[in-house]
Amino acid sequence: MSIKNKLQHLITNHAGLLVVIYATIIRFIFVVLYNTVTLFPDSEDYINLSKTVFDLTGYDGKRTPGLPVIINLLGYNLTWVVGFQLILGVMTTYFTYSITSVLSKDKAIGFWTAIIFTSFANVVLFDFAILTETLTTFLLIFSIWLIVYCRLFESKTKWYFYFLLSLILTWLYLTRPFFIYVPVGFAMFFIVASFKINLKSVLFKSTLVLCLPLLTYYMWNNHNKKTIGHFTNTTYFGINLTQTATPFFELAKDEHAQIRDIIVRHRDSILIHNPKLEAMSVWDAQIELLQVTNLSQKDLYFKLGDISKQLIRDNPLLYLKQAGKSWLLFWGNQSSFYWNIEKINNVYFKQGTLIVWIYIQRYALIIFNVLFLIFAFKKMILFLKNKMRTYDPDLFIVCIIVSGSLAQALIAYGNNSRFCFPFFPLIVYFVINNIWSYKDVITSKK
Repeated sequence: MSIKNKLQHLITNHAGLLVVIYATIIRFIFVVLYNTVTLFPDSEDYINLSKTVFDLTGYDGKRTPGLPVIINLLGYNLTWVVGFQLILGVMTTYFTYSITSVLSKDKAIGFWTAIIFTSFANVVLFDFAILTETLTTFLLIFSIWLIVYCRLFESKTKWYFYFLLSLILTWLYLTRPFFIYVPVGFAMFFIVASFKINLKSVLFKSTLVLCLPLLTYYMWNNHNKKTIGHFTNTTYFGINLTQTATPFFELAKDEHAQIRDIIVRHRDSILIHNPKLEAMSVWDAQIELLQVTNLSQKDLYFKLGDISKQLIRDNPLLYLKQAGKSWLLFWGNQSSFYWNIEKINNVYFKQGTLIVWIYIQRYALIIFNVLFLIFAFKKMILFLKNKMRTYDPDLFIVCIIVSGSLAQALIAYGNNSRFCFPFFPLIVYFVINNIWSYKDVITSKK
């Protein structure tokens, strides 16, 4: 038996096990040669909230409790948190394999999809960072796996699977509030796809999925209303809107001249040296704004949000132009590489990882995103040609990813590569599955 045949035999019979072993080995290599808990400015917010997450004393409204609860339960031991995230990384890889295998009906496609996804250095490095990316990606992929594997778009599926999905999506919201749209998207898709079959059952199960995330959304926002004075997920919403409005912030009204002029001055200074960081001007101006306005940090963020909302209402075309740039950056940003290079002692590991990322993987990531958009467009065209009759899981995945990219572009300027990251396993699946279908067409012609 040739090596190729042996590999095919192993994939056919042990694909899931091989995926888990490979994902574990590659993370073990990073544990040995990287072996660092990676901290960033955002990490401090999660760590601080973890210390009071169960009573919320002194809560500043900056973060939601999804990740801080885990940090707390693991005794604030960040090494244990990284270990937990490494396990989640392996599980995400397996779920990616399983989703792909079920939808493509081919274990080989599932195997290679999972292997390619978990081979990206940025994927593994997020497991070492005290950030929400690993947990968010796991919860999103776990929810999609449950939908696909347990056939939740079939009205005969038992009710408790929908309740489990509701629990997962609730934790997803608490980890990354932006993803509150996912349970809403699921309910809408399920109702439209199945209302002719058993409307009563579909409505009940859709409501079951929606109830916990939306109730949690209301309770968390209401808690913020009582503690920080605003019905919002986090205090960062205002400053995110400001990033979107920064290019036309000089159009703010004279009653906000003090804040307007400071932001515009910092923006223009940044434009001279690095135009790509234009949207980050508000962060650069933050210290001066706090000193000049005498506002607290949270009050400044809400003030900036109010000004930005008015700017967006008064200048819809400029807003849409900036949102369009943000949407393109959502797909085209190459910088999702988060590690502490100074703490790496092994020169060969450091240089090898950098070479693979800089010359191969960061471009491969963009190629996957571009191919996804092409195949997604094709999927939507076929859906319309079929008179909108085929509501399959692939269409749902396309809707979730594309609507997420649009929502992100409208809410926050998309120069942060972390925005797209949780969707990456699904993007890899969709692209490889479509490419594989062309392989079968070519083979049949021969």
